[in-house]
Amino acid sequence: MKYDITPLIVFSVFSVFIVFVSFGPFTLAIASLDAVMWIYFFIATKAMKGIVVFGKVHPTRVFTDERVECETYVENRSRFTLSQVEMNDFAAEGYTFDGEKRVSGMLHPGEKMKVGYAMGFRTRGVHEFHDVKVTLKSALSLFSIEKRFELVRNVLVFPKILPLEEFRTVLVDPTEGSKTDFRILEDASHIVGVHEYSGEPFQRIHWKISAHLDKLMVKEYEYTASSIVRMYVDYNLPKEVYARKVWSSIRKDYEEYASMAASGIVKYLTQRGMQITLKVLADKLYEVSPQMARHDYIPYLDAIARASGTDDPSDEVSLENHLLKDMYNVSRNATVILISLYLTDGVVPKLLTVRSRVARVIAFVMPYGFRMPYDEKYRTFAILPQDVKRLRDQSALLLKNGVMVHVMMDNESVDEVIKSYERNPLETL
Repeated sequence: MKYDITPLIVFSVFSVFIVFVSFGPFTLAIASLDAVMWIYFFIATKAMKGIVVFGKVHPTRVFTDERVECETYVENRSRFTLSQVEMNDFAAEGYTFDGEKRVSGMLHPGEKMKVGYAMGFRTRGVHEFHDVKVTLKSALSLFSIEKRFELVRNVLVFPKILPLEEFRTVLVDPTEGSKTDFRILEDASHIVGVHEYSGEPFQRIHWKISAHLDKLMVKEYEYTASSIVRMYVDYNLPKEVYARKVWSSIRKDYEEYASMAASGIVKYLTQRGMQITLKVLADKLYEVSPQMARHDYIPYLDAIARASGTDDPSDEVSLENHLLKDMYNVSRNATVILISLYLTDGVVPKLLTVRSRVARVIAFVMPYGFRMPYDEKYRTFAILPQDVKRLRDQSALLLKNGVMVHVMMDNESVDEVIKSYERNPLETL
C-alpha cells in the first residue's frame, strides 16, 4: 500500500500552531477534527487490508476486433465503512466498445462495487491486463491510501483469417476410406462448392449457377487424396537487413499480415484434409505437427497468434537453418511454404537445394504487407531494397525449377498471387 499523508501533516501542524496562538472554541474544533482524521487514517489503513478485488473476462480466445466482456469487482470484507473509495481498472492495450473502467462511491462492510466494459483488440497475440488500483480518500482530501491488485487476466487474440479462393499443393496419398476412379484424385459425385472460372476445362462449369449469377462458375469436387505440407512462418528481422531501426517498425506491421496469410492457408488446407507441419520462427520456435492438430486448424492458429518476433534472432530460430535441417526429413512429395519479411537473392541456392528434395517450394516475401481481397486495386509507391528486387527479378527463372517466389507489393492480394501460378492437373484447386 502507498500512503499520502502530507496534507494531513500540514493540517496537524497548522492546528497545533493556532491552538498555541489563540486557544478557543474554534481552534479546539479544528484540533478535534485533526485528531478525528488521524483516527480515521489508522482505521482506514486497517480496513484497506480487508479490501478484495476480483474480476473476469469473457471470452478469453477471440479474433481481432471481436468483443471481450470485462467485469471487475471490489469488495469490502472489513468491519468498517469506507466513505470515498475509487477503483481504476487498467485494462490491456486495446480499444473500448462501451462501459467505464472507473467507479467510485461509499463501500459498506460486505458490499461490492463493479466496473463493466467491453474491449476489442486490433492486433493478434496474448494481451495481458494490467493492475487494478483502489484508492481511499478522506474528507477534505487530507490523506489517501492506494493499493494495487494484480489479477491474472489475459486474452488470446487470433489473427483475422485471410479468405482464400484456392491454394494448390501436390496431392500424394489417397485418403483412407475414400475411393475414386478419377486420375486427378477428385470425387465428381461430391460437389463441395463453386468458384469463378479461371481457365478450367469446360466440363467443370456449373451451368445452372453460372446462368443465375451471369458469370461462369466452376464446380469444386471433394478430394480423395491428402497432401504433405511443411510451412515456415518467419516473424523475425533477418540478419541480412542493414537499416535495422527502419525495418524494425516495418516488421511489427508485417507480423500481422504474415499471421493473416498463414491463418488463411492453414485453414484452407486443413479443411481439405492436408497434413501440415507448421513452424513459426519468432522469439522461440513454435511447432505444430499433424498429430497435434488432429485435422483441426485451431492449434495452428494458436501458435501463429502466440508467437512474437524479435529484431535480434538467434541461430536457433533462423529460417535458413531450419530449412536445411528439415530438408532430409521431408517427403519428396511434400510442398514447402515460406512466409518471410525479407529474402535476398542469396537465398536462391538454398531454395533450389530444398526444391531438389521436395515436390514444390512456394515462398511469399511481403515486406509491405498486401491488399485485402475486398479492397480495390490501387497504385503503389513502395520501393523494394535492391537485394530483394534482384530476388524478384529471378522469380520467373525459379518458377521453371519448381520454386515459386513472389515478392508481394502492398497493392497485391494473396489470391492474385496464387492464381498467377501455372496450373497442374495433379494440384489441388
